[in-house]
Amino acid sequence: INGVFNCNRIYYELEVPSKKQHLSENKFVLHWTPSKENSTHIQSSLKALKDLQYDTQLIENVHFLSAQGKEAAKVEFVLRRDPYIKTLLCEKQNLTHEFSDKHIVFEFSSPNIAKPFHVGHLRSTIIGNVLANLHDELGYKITKMNYLGDWGTQLGMLQVGVEMLGVTQTEIQLAPIETLYKAYVKANEAAKIDPNIGQRARQLFSQLESENCEPSLSNQWHLYRDYTIKELQVAYERLGIKFDMYEWESQYSQKHILEILRMLEAKHLLLPEKDGRKVVEVEERRIPVVKSDGSTLYLTRDIAALIDRWKRFQFSEIFYVVENGQSDHFKALFKTTSRLLDEIKENRLRHIKFGRIHGMSTRKGQAVFLKDLLDEARERMFEKQTQSPNTKASLNNKETADVLGVTAVIINDLKQRRQRDYDFNWDKALQMNGDTGIKLQYTHCRLYSLLEQNAHLIQDNVVETRFDYLNEEEAIDLLHVLGRYPQVLWQTKEQLEACILVNYLFNLCNSTSRCLQRLPVKTEENILKQKQRLLLFQAAKRTLHRGMNILGLKCLNEM
Repeated sequence: INGVFNCNRIYYELEVPSKKQHLSENKFVLHWTPSKENSTHIQSSLKALKDLQYDTQLIENVHFLSAQGKEAAKVEFVLRRDPYIKTLLCEKQNLTHEFSDKHIVFEFSSPNIAKPFHVGHLRSTIIGNVLANLHDELGYKITKMNYLGDWGTQLGMLQVGVEMLGVTQTEIQLAPIETLYKAYVKANEAAKIDPNIGQRARQLFSQLESENCEPSLSNQWHLYRDYTIKELQVAYERLGIKFDMYEWESQYSQKHILEILRMLEAKHLLLPEKDGRKVVEVEERRIPVVKSDGSTLYLTRDIAALIDRWKRFQFSEIFYVVENGQSDHFKALFKTTSRLLDEIKENRLRHIKFGRIHGMSTRKGQAVFLKDLLDEARERMFEKQTQSPNTKASLNNKETADVLGVTAVIINDLKQRRQRDYDFNWDKALQMNGDTGIKLQYTHCRLYSLLEQNAHLIQDNVVETRFDYLNEEEAIDLLHVLGRYPQVLWQTKEQLEACILVNYLFNLCNSTSRCLQRLPVKTEENILKQKQRLLLFQAAKRTLHRGMNILGLKCLNEM
C-alpha cells in the first residue's frame, strides 16, 4: 500500500469496525480510510490495490467500499478468522517501530524551589509522563526533562528566611521542600513590614548571579537543590515517573542572556520603548524582554534554554506540558526563537495545554505539597480497604493502599479531556465501582489470579492454529477490543489525549469482566475450551498491563 499511497503509518491507521457491526456480521475485518493527503486520485488509486500482493494466509479478500453520505471511501480487508485470532493472542504483537529517527523532548512537571508543588504541576507531571511513555511505546526516541525554577529574587528571599529562622542543614535535609517553603513565607511576611528585607534578598540574589559569588553561598544553594530533587524523586517514584534529566533555570547565566540579546539586536527584533524597556513584537503585541532598569525577564532565559536544547538534541519536536494560562508566553517564545534561528522551525515547538483542577485539598485544608496529596490518597484508600469485607487481611497494608490511591488520582485526572477544567472529588476518585483507577487494578488482579491458578494448562507461546471454541458473543467482542489496541495508541498520540487510552482500558475491563462471567475455566470440562479461554484472558491481561504501564501505573497482582 505504501507504493500506492503516501502513507508509512498504515499499521496504526487500520480500524476495527464498531461493535454493533462486527457482532452482526460475525466476521473479522479491518478498514483503512486514506487520509486527506492521499485523497487526490483516490478512486483510481483504490483500484490499483487489486494488483498488490497480500499475505494470503491472513487476508481472505479485499473490498473497496465507496463513499456513502458522510463516510469516506475506504478499503476493507476481510481476515481469515483463525490466523487473525492467533496474531491477537501471540505474546509478541508485531508493533512496528518506524519512528526511531525522530527524537522528541518532553519538558514537564517543572516545579519551583521553595514554592508549593501545586495541582497545576501535578497535572503537568501526570500528562507529560503519559505522552512521553506513549511515544516511547510507539518507537520514538524520547527525553523526559524536568526544568526546575531556581532563579530570581525569590531565591534571595529564601536565603533570608533560612537565616531569620536559624534553619539547620539537618532540618532542611529531613524535609527540604516544606522547610524551605516555610523560610520563604517567613521572609515574605517580614518584607511587608521591613523594606530592608527585600533589599537584602536582592543583594543575595545578585551575589548568586555574580561570577565572584562566595563559595559558601553557592554551596548552600547547590545543597538546597540536591535535597529538593531527592525529596521530589520519592514522590515521582510513587507516581511511576523517572526523568532522564533534571535541569535548572540557573544553568543559563548572565553570559547566555547577553548572547540572546545580541542575537535579537542583530536580527532587529529588539525594539526600544519610551520608558527604557526593550520588547519583541509578536502578532502586534509588544512583549517586554528587558526591564527599564536593564534586568531581563524570563522569556529571555527560556529562549536561551530552547536554543541550547536544539544544539544538544537536534530534536524533531519539543513538547512543553504547561497549563492553558501560559499560552501567550509560549507563543512569544516559539515565534521569537524561530525568527532567531531558521533551523528551529515553529512547527517543531509544541505547547501542550491543560485545564485546571478545582477543589483538590486534604482534610487539613488546601493542599500545598505533592507528598501531602499522595499521602491523603493513601490514607483514604486504606480506610476504604479496612472497611471492605472483601479485603484480605494480609493485603490490608499501606503499600497496597498507596498504589491504589495513586492509581485513583492519576486515572481521575487522565480520564478528563486535557484542556477542560474539572472539579476534584475524593469520593468519586476513590470509589470502588464505576470507571475509576480501581477498576483497572481489580481487573488486572482477577486476570493474574486466574492465569496463575491455571498456568499448567497453557504455554508461553500460542501453538494452536484453530480457535473453534472462541465463538461466544463475549469472546468475539473481547477479540475485537484487543484488535483495536494499536489503533487506540495512534489516536491517543495524534490527539495527545490520554483519555482515549483510558476509556479504551475501561472498555477492555468491561469486556473482560463479561467474559469472566460467561466463559468459565475451572468448571469447563473440555480442555481445549479451557486452553483457548485462558489464551484469550492472557492476551487481555497483557494488553491491560501494557496500557497501564503507559499511564505510569504500578500493576497490582492482588488486592
